[in-house]
Amino acid sequence: MKDLPYFLLLIKKDAVLWTIITTNSFADINLEATVHGFWSNQCLELRDYALNKDEHFKNIRIINDESYITIDFYTDSDKYMKNTEYYFGEPVKDLNSLSSNNIKENSSQKQLGEFDMGLEITTDVDIVNYGSEYGSVIGIKVYKNREN
Repeated sequence: MKDLPYFLLLIKKDAVLWTIITTNSFADINLEATVHGFWSNQCLELRDYALNKDEHFKNIRIINDESYITIDFYTDSDKYMKNTEYYFGEPVKDLNSLSSNNIKENSSQKQLGEFDMGLEITTDVDIVNYGSEYGSVIGIKVYKNREN
């Protein structure tokens, strides 16, 4: 597995996100200083959220499923797609101009592979850029240890 890149180090330093990942729960987090809303018992959205002064997201959607936690970072910035190596290291797979039903779309995806976040569980990361109208989504999936 790859060493932990800059973006995942920021997540480890963020008290709210790291607590959700390590406890597999929304119960023990302090959300007082955040703009947030629950879509359901399993889905939390943080709005206008910053990991630090330079990394700001219009929203972050967290789904706490039975098998994994998915954290999707929504941004209008294309810097994560353009500077992938800085934020995440070398992509495993780089897919440009995704299409469906033979209709070419202005979107691209980079699969960044698995990372070891020090939890003895697998973490997958990918970035999808849906074009200038929709922005980018950084998707992080942390699989839960099924033995718990």
